[in-house]
Amino acid sequence: MSHLKIVNASQGNIHKLENLKRKLYNFNASIYFNQQCLRRKLIPSYAKAKIPKTSPAYIHTQNKIPTLRIKDEIKFLYCKKQQLNSQIYHLHLTLANTWNNAWQYIHNTIERTLQRDMETKYKKLNTKLSKLTEMQTMTPRQVHTFYPCVVNKSNIPFSETEMTLLQKGLKYNLHTKRRDWLKNLALEAKTAVSHLPTADRDIYRKLVAERITTLHQNSKYPPTPIAQQESKTIKSIQSKLHSNNATIT
Repeated sequence: MSHLKIVNASQGNIHKLENLKRKLYNFNASIYFNQQCLRRKLIPSYAKAKIPKTSPAYIHTQNKIPTLRIKDEIKFLYCKKQQLNSQIYHLHLTLANTWNNAWQYIHNTIERTLQRDMETKYKKLNTKLSKLTEMQTMTPRQVHTFYPCVVNKSNIPFSETEMTLLQKGLKYNLHTKRRDWLKNLALEAKTAVSHLPTADRDIYRKLVAERITTLHQNSKYPPTPIAQQESKTIKSIQSKLHSNNATIT
């Protein structure tokens, strides 16, 4: 009889806890949905607002309002969630003290029921997100055709690697450097320093000398795999062009 009295006394609290947790999980699902809308730049129906098109800032305001509305909705949901968490916490303690060892089994049963319901809920939300994405994603009306950067008008067959390098254009900065690049850099720097005021030349000569020394030390390291590959590709292209008396224009 005492067991029946406990059941009757706490049955209402058990249902109350289940309902509170259901609300909590629904809020979590709503937060997920709204955050996904923000991330994907989608506008749910509740966030749409109509503004007279006579307003000069119509487009700017029209684009701004849904985002603010969704953010406010998320803040509201988090506030409600915090209140629910407080209620659930106190009710959970009360029921745990009432049911003692049996409470864990009751709690797990409630959780399993709610998890099944939430799986269905999230499936519906993801379906809704997919439909919104399909409806609100702008597809280009006209497909632009871009002309290739390289047109091979010769009979020389180039490999895919060679064509990829040629497609980068004549202004592409190769990873490989000529052997005399550091010498040329020093001569260019010397010429540039000679045009400076006489009082500043010694200072900049020292700075340039230190920088060139650092570059010289770093140049002793073996080339990177990318530089090695580009070097081989360039030599292959040059060999084919030379053998066919052709040039790149």
